Amino acid sequence: MLRITMLLRSRHSLALFTGIAVLASAAVGFSAADDSNWPQWRGPEGRGVASGTSYATEWSPGKNIAWKTPVEGRGHSSPVVWGDRLFLTTSIRGGPSGHTPPDHLGYTMKPGYKNPDSEEGNYSYTLKVLAYDSRNGKLLWEQTAYDGIMWDDRHKRNTYASPTVATDGKLLYAFFEAPGLYAYDFDGKLVWKASLGNIAKGGMGPGTSPVLFDNLVILQIDQEMGTGSAIVALDKANGKEVWRTERTTRRSWGTPIVVQSANRSELMATGAEMIAGYDPRTGKELWRGKGLENHPIPSAVAGHGMVFFSSGYPGKRVIAVRPGGEGDITGTTAVAWQYDKGTAYTASPVLHGNYLYLMTDGGILTCLDAVTGAVVYEGGRPAVPGSYRSSLVAFGDNVLQTSEDGDTFVIKAGPKHEVLYSNSVGEPVWASLAFARDTIYIRGDKHLFAIRERGR
Repeated sequence: MLRITMLLRSRHSLALFTGIAVLASAAVGFSAADDSNWPQWRGPEGRGVASGTSYATEWSPGKNIAWKTPVEGRGHSSPVVWGDRLFLTTSIRGGPSGHTPPDHLGYTMKPGYKNPDSEEGNYSYTLKVLAYDSRNGKLLWEQTAYDGIMWDDRHKRNTYASPTVATDGKLLYAFFEAPGLYAYDFDGKLVWKASLGNIAKGGMGPGTSPVLFDNLVILQIDQEMGTGSAIVALDKANGKEVWRTERTTRRSWGTPIVVQSANRSELMATGAEMIAGYDPRTGKELWRGKGLENHPIPSAVAGHGMVFFSSGYPGKRVIAVRPGGEGDITGTTAVAWQYDKGTAYTASPVLHGNYLYLMTDGGILTCLDAVTGAVVYEGGRPAVPGSYRSSLVAFGDNVLQTSEDGDTFVIKAGPKHEVLYSNSVGEPVWASLAFARDTIYIRGDKHLFAIRERGR
């Protein structure tokens, strides 16, 4: 979920792409020098870095909130922006469904096992796609994609509307895992829908977002203890399956990325038992290496000729991999370095300039030299303690971290940790922030917020 060939406005950003081209925006007709669109999970290159710099650094319920609008139901999907349209998904609980979620076997689990944090698989849900005017927050249309039973439970902190939609400016693609993939035009007309089967993930719920490449929608659907795990590509125009590649790794929640290296495109996918690269056009496996050996929830980021895979539970690990490998890359020079501290359970890291920023669940930041893996600083604390699920993002000379309490701390990018500003929208936040033109969009627990400096 990444693509690019341009100069960013931030003075830190030019070095970011040395030796590797990130492809996602090229695949959807997006120029990364243009900051008017945020077309997928973590933005035009899937890396969580805005190309523009004219964003507010201070806000509160009484300052620099251009508008806020209520959002029905629950969802952790992030805002996606294309021009004057903003898209979200949401889930609304119905009554008891009478459905019994599947058993989740593996490790020491026995038949009938249920994670104590799993819930809601015995309720029906309505899953909706919402379209707003990005300029003023007006709800333009809403469509019910699915209304019925949920195949699996979800973690009590997760939602059934956690994957972020993707758009190429013509259609938008909303993925709800077991309930299916839905393609809509910008007026809300359903163009096609497709089922990928009953996807179960240990009762933890969905998380992986769609990736667009050329004429394909690509989905990583690792599940349970590996049976049924695959990466699947569908035709963007009609939803027909183009290729499917089976995988031998248990459930994952991270979203893959596409990078260009050694005169080829590579789809890079996270995993517990394996990390791997594929030809995004055919699904052919190009290489694989040792997995993260933890729950693969954070999404990878790319730059400096490497892709950085991370995980944060039960252990902590970052692996820097050079694309272009062949076969089994475990123990080869394709693995540039590994670091086993500082990562989060769900939040993805951010690569900005020369530095890779990691964050723990408690908001503690670690800054690594992206090329060597050397620690630049660690133990960077937020101004206020809290829990963090929203992924790190950046723009200009700033790195932003947002807590579950809805506090966003603006950190000075670079080799020294410094909290510049402390901000709040006044309600909990789990989704990751989105950027377009001069506006930061934040999906809160009950509202959607547009953050913009007054006068812009």
